[in-house]
Amino acid sequence: MWAVGVHIGAGRHQSAPAAVAAAETSMRQALAVAASSLRDGASAVEAAAQAVMVLEDAACTNAGSNGPCVNLTEAGVVQTDVSLVDGASGSMGCCGAVEGVRNPIQLAKALLLEAADGDRAPPVVLVGAGATARAKELGLPLVDYTATPIDTEAVAKHERQRAMYSTSELLDTVGVVCMDASGSMAAGVSSAGTALKASGRVGHAGCPHMGCVASGGTSGDDGYAWSATGRGEDIIRSRLLQQIEYRSRRQSLADAASLDRAVSRAFTDARERNNDVGIEGGVLGLVRAKMSSHKKRKRSQTEKSALHFVAAFTTPSMGIGVCSSYDAEPRGPNL
Repeated sequence: MWAVGVHIGAGRHQSAPAAVAAAETSMRQALAVAASSLRDGASAVEAAAQAVMVLEDAACTNAGSNGPCVNLTEAGVVQTDVSLVDGASGSMGCCGAVEGVRNPIQLAKALLLEAADGDRAPPVVLVGAGATARAKELGLPLVDYTATPIDTEAVAKHERQRAMYSTSELLDTVGVVCMDASGSMAAGVSSAGTALKASGRVGHAGCPHMGCVASGGTSGDDGYAWSATGRGEDIIRSRLLQQIEYRSRRQSLADAASLDRAVSRAFTDARERNNDVGIEGGVLGLVRAKMSSHKKRKRSQTEKSALHFVAAFTTPSMGIGVCSSYDAEPRGPNL
């Protein structure tokens, strides 16, 4: 069995039919690409990266290197944050404040894969000019903003925000959680960050264990993949995903009630760590946990695994879609 879930962030999404249709189409396309790869035997890491790349290229998301919805820094440039985690090996790749890389998730994937090769310890995190330089060395597609200027709608939005000094926006980090046919878990996340952010600022999407987490390498083991969206500083300060990950490791989460309690408590603890300020955002998870049943006559124990998609958010809406090997087509997507 395989499964994949995607999100395009939490916030107050536009209710206009065209905007809703664009958001749902982007998620459906990401799910279709990942599902096709998983059917063909691709790894969870590969499928997750492909799905994130589709969302980075979507015009309706605040991710990737360009587009009408990307947020700009105070200086009016696009800087992106991204992470990718392999639950089977524990390897990860993270990038922050990256400029001019068309699909930052490709750079994160390259860093993740390099972690298993070579005599030297490769970097887990690259930021700024160093990240862009590494992307050039790898031959990844870049963006020349002199030839392809930042989208005019993004620039106009930036000017309005500067005039009002308003950072109000969707908390639309995009993310993916995935399990391949072997049971390996992976998670990815990508964002162009908050509006009017300081140059060089790195949000949760570019920080290890802050934007996404994953664990689990075979179908017989418990496993999980989580991706977070929201105000990066709050998610980092509160260690929201660490709260969830701790409970994913220490508690049996084989039923919906256990999951609900664990995630609710994680948000409560995160609030306490965030100076009693609630987390504005949400999480998408994929959780696999053993279910034990005892047969009295045979005095034996059999174990099966339950697989759950989990979503929790504190905002008015969160864009989510899921698909598994049991589905003829993606479920959702919806806002």
